[in-house]
Amino acid sequence: MVTWSGKKVGLVLGGGGVRGFSHVGVLKVLEEKGIPFDLIVGTSAGALIGAAYASGQSPEEIQEKIDVYMRSPEFEESSIKSIGESFFTEQKSFFQKTQTFIKNRLLFAQAFFKSSVLPSNDFESLINFFLPDIDIREARMPLRVVSTDLTTGSRIVFSEGSLRQTVLASCSVPGALAPVRYGEMLLADGGITSLVPVRAAREAGADIVIAVMVDRDLSKSVNIETAKDILYRAGEITANALEAAEIEGADVIIRPHVGDIHWMDFTRARDLFKAGEDAAREALGRIEASLPYHRRLIRFFGRLIKRNNK
Repeated sequence: MVTWSGKKVGLVLGGGGVRGFSHVGVLKVLEEKGIPFDLIVGTSAGALIGAAYASGQSPEEIQEKIDVYMRSPEFEESSIKSIGESFFTEQKSFFQKTQTFIKNRLLFAQAFFKSSVLPSNDFESLINFFLPDIDIREARMPLRVVSTDLTTGSRIVFSEGSLRQTVLASCSVPGALAPVRYGEMLLADGGITSLVPVRAAREAGADIVIAVMVDRDLSKSVNIETAKDILYRAGEITANALEAAEIEGADVIIRPHVGDIHWMDFTRARDLFKAGEDAAREALGRIEASLPYHRRLIRFFGRLIKRNNK
């Protein structure tokens, strides 16, 4: 991973559930504008989208796959869709609301006896649909997948191993998805220890880091009355503080405006694609300014050749 200028550019894709679809819009603009990067580091949803791109899929192909998956029988019959429907902003009939309520109460009741709300095979089918069955080292560009070992509490950064298994582990949100046994480790969501993995990119040799944050801002209009409310709010504050501390190490931050979109609301996919595109276009000036002179020169000639070939 050596560039002409000797400077390595890392693209960091943060976690945020379905809000990670906005990463696709960011990648589309970076590719369209010829912004060079040498490494992708992803957590959770960022690991899934980053792995799909690093394995050779274009942003347009990833977007098409998302559309196809959301129309598939597997998604229609999955618990992923059922629980996600709880957060849809569209109007639903009384029958639909009642049906969703009962089904989700049964699913959440299982959490007291099982390790997760969502069945593992539902999410595994999603991972297998998006990603090839290869080793991380076989990806077309350097890739790092960030997860957390629940046994030791350590941040784990994969540069080799099963692409599907490591991404599944990185996406395993505690409570929602069962942790993944990988050798001696019990792996869960990378966002527990590194929601926007800037440090992992630096450790992998990135001199310049472009980070994409897709998490929501900490809401101020929230009811804090019960013990559960207090515990949940405390967790949000801790995660927000850790994220802010790590993101300070990035050279450029791209922040798609995801609004109040819930991390499991699949109905807003197209809004998220556009949010990513808009945020990346807004950041282009800052990105270009952060690139070494040689990279900017390469990009200039690349655009010139592209224009002359039209």
